[in-house]
Amino acid sequence: MLNRKLAAVAAALIAVSLFAFQASADTSGSTVNITVDASKDRKAISPYIYGTNAELMNNDTLMKSVRAGGNRYTAYNWENNASNAGSDWKNNSDGYFQQSVDESLRDKPGCIALQLADVCKKKGAYPLMTLQLAGYVAADTNGEVSASEKAPSDRWNKVEMVKGSDFTLTPDLNDGTVYMDEFVNYLVQTLGDSQNGGIRGYSLDNEPGLWSTTHSRIHPDRTSCAEIVEKSVTMSKAVKAIDPNADIFGPALFGYGAFTNFAGAEDWNIIRADHPEYRWFIDYYLEEMKKAEDECGTRLLDVLDVHFYTEAKGACGERYCQHYNDPDCVKNKLNATRSMWDDTYTEDSWITDTGAEFLPILPALKQSVDTYYPGTKIAITEYDFQGAYDVTGAVMEADALGIFAQNEVYCANLFSMDAQYQLAGIDLYTNYDGQGSGFGDTLVSCVSDDIETSTAYAAIDGDNTDVLRVVVTNKSFAETTTANISLGEEYGYVHLYGINDMAAKVFDMSDTNPAVKLDGSSVTLEMQPRTVSLLVIAKNKDALTSASESVPAGQAETKEVKRNFTPVLAGAGALAVAAAAVFAVRKRKK
Repeated sequence: MLNRKLAAVAAALIAVSLFAFQASADTSGSTVNITVDASKDRKAISPYIYGTNAELMNNDTLMKSVRAGGNRYTAYNWENNASNAGSDWKNNSDGYFQQSVDESLRDKPGCIALQLADVCKKKGAYPLMTLQLAGYVAADTNGEVSASEKAPSDRWNKVEMVKGSDFTLTPDLNDGTVYMDEFVNYLVQTLGDSQNGGIRGYSLDNEPGLWSTTHSRIHPDRTSCAEIVEKSVTMSKAVKAIDPNADIFGPALFGYGAFTNFAGAEDWNIIRADHPEYRWFIDYYLEEMKKAEDECGTRLLDVLDVHFYTEAKGACGERYCQHYNDPDCVKNKLNATRSMWDDTYTEDSWITDTGAEFLPILPALKQSVDTYYPGTKIAITEYDFQGAYDVTGAVMEADALGIFAQNEVYCANLFSMDAQYQLAGIDLYTNYDGQGSGFGDTLVSCVSDDIETSTAYAAIDGDNTDVLRVVVTNKSFAETTTANISLGEEYGYVHLYGINDMAAKVFDMSDTNPAVKLDGSSVTLEMQPRTVSLLVIAKNKDALTSASESVPAGQAETKEVKRNFTPVLAGAGALAVAAAAVFAVRKRKK
């Protein structure tokens, strides 16, 4: 395996070295001015924004949170580990989760939660587990469930959120009922509580506004606003009674249509008529959860949880277009992240056609939180801007992660089955050197004067400005972009890392790369088309060593983790230096 990796890397680097001798006049491009001020606009960065869903958790990427969630989890039976795929695959009940966990865990109750906790412990990541609220879960692994076998039937076990009697660690598999508070107790007793090695957060099921579509065999009727609030309150109280410090995430809304009117819930218009002050369903949900807290004296919603998949079209007019060789489609893709924060941007989508009242989405969510349930954090536990096999995916991912930090998102989890370039984007922030070094725990002021061409984000560790890390994207399709970066302080050392179209990984571009020039309080960076750069800037090399010894909050547990490709690059010896040339001189893509 190592020889194969070495051969692949060597081939790529040889190609790079050839490019180094082919300077082309058509690579000249624009200039962007970036101003960094480490003394201004400091914000704590939650490490949990660098997360994925469980489908990607066994990848060697150093994600910092993992969510076990999605359609499969709504009908997951923790007692026997059966689950149902719903509309994703013929309403099939099977042992899908048992196939994806270690053999030693397959016959244990809650096997996927145990696997989640184990992976997160090794990576130093935050485990987020889904709890089942829809009413029924799979009773068996006997395959497709027909319409005539919809719940209640012997193909399903009933869900009760509160058992009302003593818990057991060996659940009864024959009583036809699954108890959710017993599940939480089982996890606490087996793993520890949320502060001592156990599950840190619990999600109140998944995309309840779609249950009648995704899980019509167990919830054929459209979910009402009142139903999801009642179930959220009941489940949250039960969790807090067992593990008071666990985070509750809810209501895991699927997208814009759920944010506005809970996917056309039948009682929404009545609620809105009684409360014209509500702008959208999220206002109602937050206020109802706050009322429930006031009644019981315990916070019942720690994190407002939504999903965000861009609806923006490519220039071709297709949603989720795959035209990575079309500069206009790529431009639309790279701009799509702006719908999360930029009120000057208008995407081309059905959301815009219907008014786009709540775009950009992150400021709209924050306004609702501040108005109806102050102190509630915000999470985007499913998102994917796509680009698994194209460097555009890394550019969008790096931009999205910077946006999450800038907007003080608490947790964010990439949801994709294939995500090679997106995962490289995560590693750029969490493990750029293969030794667990990350972007930093404190965001500082970093302003680009041309965000359509280049976005940039800067961070430090704590309040120490001796080491500054700056992530810079070049969104240009086929031209170099020169970034003139003002640092505000004097620095003496710079090291370049980056992602390009040679491979879906972070390359160490060395500290003598000709694409980077440091002159005291400024850096000039020549960026090749569609690349992401990370500049590690220090007062001197000793400051960088000192910073690596005092790992930022949220990264201490992962310092020993190494990317698989790191020793490969090191083993390639002198060829590794040639990789840097792809950022300095590179033939224009046709």
